[in-house]
Amino acid sequence: MSERSARERMRDSSRIDRKWQIATIAAELFCRRGYYTVGLTEIAAEAGITGPAVYKHFPSKQAILAHVAEEVSGRLDELVATARSATGTPSEQLDALIRGCARLVVERRGSVALYQRESRYLAPAEHARFTGAIEAVLGVVADRLAATRPDLSEQDAVVIASAACSAIASLGVHRIPVSARTAADGLREIADRVLATELPPPTTEMPAVREAARGKFLSRRERLLVAAPRPLRERGFHGVTMEDLGAAAGIGASGVYRHFRGKADLLAAVYYRATDRLAVTTGEAIEGAADADEALRALIRAYVDFALRNSDLAAVYLTESENLPDDDRHALRRAQRDHIDQWVRLVAARRGGPRSTRVRLAVHAALNIVHDQAMGRERIASPEQVAALAAAALPS
Repeated sequence: MSERSARERMRDSSRIDRKWQIATIAAELFCRRGYYTVGLTEIAAEAGITGPAVYKHFPSKQAILAHVAEEVSGRLDELVATARSATGTPSEQLDALIRGCARLVVERRGSVALYQRESRYLAPAEHARFTGAIEAVLGVVADRLAATRPDLSEQDAVVIASAACSAIASLGVHRIPVSARTAADGLREIADRVLATELPPPTTEMPAVREAARGKFLSRRERLLVAAPRPLRERGFHGVTMEDLGAAAGIGASGVYRHFRGKADLLAAVYYRATDRLAVTTGEAIEGAADADEALRALIRAYVDFALRNSDLAAVYLTESENLPDDDRHALRRAQRDHIDQWVRLVAARRGGPRSTRVRLAVHAALNIVHDQAMGRERIASPEQVAALAAAALPS
């Protein structure tokens, strides 16, 4: 009996390991290529098994996504439970919590971007569970931060805690090759700088979010480009039709096809438009700067303003690149790398040092802070505060 039980335990353990492997691979593929573009056959091939073998562990691709979200949620729950039962000073508790968050992100780098990119495809209850786990971590970080910095208002503590967590999570939204130790150490240093931020007073007015243009003097093509990001953000590339995109701009389906052959072409045009406008905006912001420090401050302000005013566009820019035609995707990625390099050059010039991996980690952290603030449905940080948080992420 005992021998049989041992075999059963080994078999069960093997199943669990295989299930974990499939889920991990799927999560990385979902984040890298998009949920809709990844099939079960591709997941199976990456796992070194046949397509039908996947069904021994998961009934569907949706079930895999739900399992990944639940696994990450469980790890977040563990962080919260550990933090709530921790002893020591509030500062020590906060440091331990930040270390735990950084360690989780490093271990689950391929899954982290789910919160930003693919969680919209979860069922409502699953989505609520996933976002609830994230909010619980943010709440504990804010609570411990407030205990270490009693001068902060409750809202400011939440704003800073959210930015610190965005900085840590940034490791999952880029592909910089970096060792686990360098990543963990770098993320903790960045988070510590953000947690020490002195927020400026909030402004009374937030920048207005750009709405779909319907002016009668605008071309139909321009109206389509301005209107398309909202439905693309809310339902995803595969969840909308050309008719939906046309309706968002007040244009019939036949009118859409006069300008674009299909959704992918329209999406590419949206990306090119965003890339060109961002290049002009940031270029004009820094062209008159006297030194690297002034240029970097101007770049941050310009980028924050652009992202906050174009939040739908910023969300689409982050989540839909895998649905671009191949040539356009490669061209636009080069443009994205050029933009990142502009930040890296300025940070390195200000520091008088090389363009190191840690500088690149910090730049991506700063950008992710801005992105998460722009994409949030409820904004509690002013543009000046978002800029201050992004600046704090960068080494001085």
